[in-house]
Amino acid sequence: MKKKTAVGMAILGLLAVFVLIVIFAVVREVRREEALRKQSISGLVELDLKLLRGGLADVARTDRLVLLLVDPDSRRTVAMAFVSPLVPPQTIRIGVENVREGTVLQGPYLLVGITDKDGEIFKVSPGEVYGRSPEPLALGTTEYRLVLNEPFRGSVLNQASPRAPQAAPRASASGSGDPQGDDRQGDDPRFAISGTIVVSRALQGRVDASDRLVVLLFDPDTPRPLAFKIIPHTLLPQKFTVALPPEARGSLKPGYHLRILTDKNNDPLGSVEGEVVGRSLETIPLGTTGLVFELNQPYVR
Repeated sequence: MKKKTAVGMAILGLLAVFVLIVIFAVVREVRREEALRKQSISGLVELDLKLLRGGLADVARTDRLVLLLVDPDSRRTVAMAFVSPLVPPQTIRIGVENVREGTVLQGPYLLVGITDKDGEIFKVSPGEVYGRSPEPLALGTTEYRLVLNEPFRGSVLNQASPRAPQAAPRASASGSGDPQGDDRQGDDPRFAISGTIVVSRALQGRVDASDRLVVLLFDPDTPRPLAFKIIPHTLLPQKFTVALPPEARGSLKPGYHLRILTDKNNDPLGSVEGEVVGRSLETIPLGTTGLVFELNQPYVR
């Protein structure tokens, strides 16, 4: 009898320990979810049926939804998440789980949604649609209703971008695609080189939207750059312009070299795993427009 009682007590003890472990795990998960909620924006994504009725949308289960958090001031993408398959209406969440290591979310941010049919986020395919919050949203926002209500035009803020000229000269290996965004800031086109940055298919997996793009213009006879420009995001294909500064225009050369690289750690003079670079094999004359410049090598220093 005593033996049975001892066995029963042991079983009850084990059950009690198991229950405590389960309770501890549940409490920890609840706290984790609450912490994530405070550093995220969540809600529901829906499709405006007027787009379907007007033949402006083609949403299939094979599409994926790209969610972005965009800084309203710098227009820099700080977080990116994917939802697949896409079957709206459906729940969404994006936040601290979707940023690169070391990025701190502060907010508020614009919430953007884009459907993607071909795996190239900023290449426009017929039927892709877009939606964004009219105003920045605070972290911790829940039950937000994101409506996909416009045809996608090819940029984070859905601004239409002109196509590069069909006869565009190419630097390095070939590349193509609609440009996205334009960082021109009043550069004199006679002393500038402009075009579109693309990345080779083999290296696309190395590039993150939160990478910076560093554009360097070199005199062919010196190893130091004459001009540089930093673009605070990498949303390829990306338009660019870099100009020779006024103090370097006294003795012009027939052409100049370009080097463009991605920067993951805010140190363009060093290199870390995953960064890529493109270098012009031939000099490029000032005044060149419509250049398609490919990043086609791992960046190693």
